[in-house]
Amino acid sequence: MLSATRRGFLRKTLGAAWTTGALLEQAVLRAAAARGQSRTAPTGLFTLEKMAPGVTGAVSFPAAQTNCNAVIFELSDSLLVVDTHSKPSAAASLIAQIRKDLSPKPVRFLVNSHFHWDHTQGNISYRKSFPQLRVIASETTRRLLTERAAPTLKSSLESAGKSLEAWRQNLAKASDPAEKAYWQRMVSDTESFLKEMRDYTPDLPDLTVRGDLILHDKAQELQVVFRGRGHTAGDVSVWSPSRKAIATGDLAHGSLPYMGDGYPKDWPITLAGLGMLEFDKLLGGHGGVLNGRERLDQMRTYIEELCVRVEAGVQRGRSLDQLQQEITPATLKSLASGYSAALIATAEAAPLKAPTFRGEAWLAAGVRSNVAQAFNRLGKP
Repeated sequence: MLSATRRGFLRKTLGAAWTTGALLEQAVLRAAAARGQSRTAPTGLFTLEKMAPGVTGAVSFPAAQTNCNAVIFELSDSLLVVDTHSKPSAAASLIAQIRKDLSPKPVRFLVNSHFHWDHTQGNISYRKSFPQLRVIASETTRRLLTERAAPTLKSSLESAGKSLEAWRQNLAKASDPAEKAYWQRMVSDTESFLKEMRDYTPDLPDLTVRGDLILHDKAQELQVVFRGRGHTAGDVSVWSPSRKAIATGDLAHGSLPYMGDGYPKDWPITLAGLGMLEFDKLLGGHGGVLNGRERLDQMRTYIEELCVRVEAGVQRGRSLDQLQQEITPATLKSLASGYSAALIATAEAAPLKAPTFRGEAWLAAGVRSNVAQAFNRLGKP
């Protein structure tokens, strides 16, 4: 489940990209009176990109951070899908797109990579469309969904309601056409989201794993792998050894990491373990399909350096404000490797950005948020 704090992080660091995908979903949301009915859901929220034979990435369109990516693995008589987005209507849209453009095979397995809302709240659409479905997650992820999904949804809806009032005021004050369009879409998106999710009930996985799980199939073997704590305590990835493709959720992806529920000291070790698997294509929860392991290594190095800097500062008695002034993009060696340029390019590629969006400022705000998240999370059991 995505906390109100994370919502703020995404708004600050992603600007209009935080709502871009949902802004394009108005037709879906208005048509979703019978939520989760994928047979009638419009398509077009995702771009299907072939990663390898039998492996397709569903990249949220266009770069929508409130709707995570998904990965579809084709088995001999069924499909396995990784992650289900922020709301049932988005999942229903992808189901319809899969049926129309990819395969008539039923989705037999669904994997929730972790417990955050933008990866799990579409589960119910798959349940309704595929009665034989099994939803897989780590045992920890199921526990976290049980404990936190409902209260965090309530909190996020309250936060969205407060934001809606502020955005209506911004719309009323806006004079520039581009600015007006931006705030109008922020308002429309939030109204639609509140309407759809007000009566939502979290759906839980029914098959959990403590370590790895191997699905043996004549089309391709799939491994659900757990390599340790990182973005959350229960992140799993899905790896196809024969196709050298991997779906990593938010453990590794093309955007800045979010550490608010994470384990910054464990995360680099977990990524190093993940990097020992053989893969040529990687698709995480956000950003596009990545070639090789370069971005995974860059993300690992960045988290490790940030964590070391924050921990050293805490030991010297530095306050959070002091650390945020000291640790900036310009002072982080890990960002000089081309990582900062790649992150900014991904953010700038998102359309419908706020008129005030600037890539360098976006990155600085993101690093500042990461410093605060590491500061708060270090030492957590």
